[in-house]
Amino acid sequence: MQKTNKDGDNLYNFYDAENSIYVRLEKERESIKLISKAAGLSVIAYVLIQNLLSILVYLSPIGEIYETDPGLQSVVTIFLSVLGLLVPFAAGGYFINRGKNTPMVDFRKPVSIPLMLSATALGIFICLAGNYVTGIFAEMMDSVGITLSAPEYTVPSDFAGRLIYALSIAVVPALVEEFAVRGVILQPLRKYGDKFAILASALIFAVMHGNLIQAPFALIAGIGIGYAVCITNSIWTGVLIHFINNLYSVIIEFLVADITDETKLNLIYISITVVLYAVSIIGSVAFVAIKNKRKILPSFTAMSEKQKLRAFIFTLPMIIALLMMIKITSAFIAAN
Repeated sequence: MQKTNKDGDNLYNFYDAENSIYVRLEKERESIKLISKAAGLSVIAYVLIQNLLSILVYLSPIGEIYETDPGLQSVVTIFLSVLGLLVPFAAGGYFINRGKNTPMVDFRKPVSIPLMLSATALGIFICLAGNYVTGIFAEMMDSVGITLSAPEYTVPSDFAGRLIYALSIAVVPALVEEFAVRGVILQPLRKYGDKFAILASALIFAVMHGNLIQAPFALIAGIGIGYAVCITNSIWTGVLIHFINNLYSVIIEFLVADITDETKLNLIYISITVVLYAVSIIGSVAFVAIKNKRKILPSFTAMSEKQKLRAFIFTLPMIIALLMMIKITSAFIAAN
């Protein structure tokens, strides 16, 4: 017997449609929560492994020379990045993709090389803008009596030491962090819309830096890198942007360490920065022309943006991870 309303319309289809939407919402929510749990557990493991390995380094025979040997510091930094970041997020990626016939991280080629290069220029421009905004933020905090700081590294003076230093700051983070954030987190979230995937992965990228000097920059840069990755459909675009941005910082550090003439240093710094801005702006204009009608993927889910963000943030592992990173961040904040 069919159920009808007073006009004789069959109501079963209506009930079935309502039930279908409800089931779809629950499935999508649980899927986002699964990714959130994997990301949160990966961050927790990252913090614990980093701290454990740091303790082991200080207790080992190399602990005595670690503080005074910049080359050794760079080697340890590489080791910590690979073991402390790559391994937990690889495990998280496996957790997300278990039982699925899909790669943990898709390292496909970009849709076109010209688009990749121009998107890289756009990403660099956003990173430069992020540096500027972060500088303003730090000055504002300082003006109200709050000093922000970040971890500092000693720059080696020898060629071999500097090569390893560049690897530890520019090459390894570009590969490992992009694998973790734009690979393990962003890629599986893209099915719920690129805007959401970009924002969620940028938030993780920001909190992972653990201080308010790097975190605001990482949030802005993370949005730019995430957009470039999505528009080119390749994680390699993110790796390239990340590498160029970090290499720029390394070059500036080398110049500061080598040039004692402040006037000469400022002139070289301004020249390099102006050239980088010029290239990134020209490349960004080219990107607008090259991308044509190509757009990031819209959301085809039954969930709103707020619902997706709530599902991603409010899981126990993610909350614990955020609290841990807030605690770490607080150590780099001092009241004057």
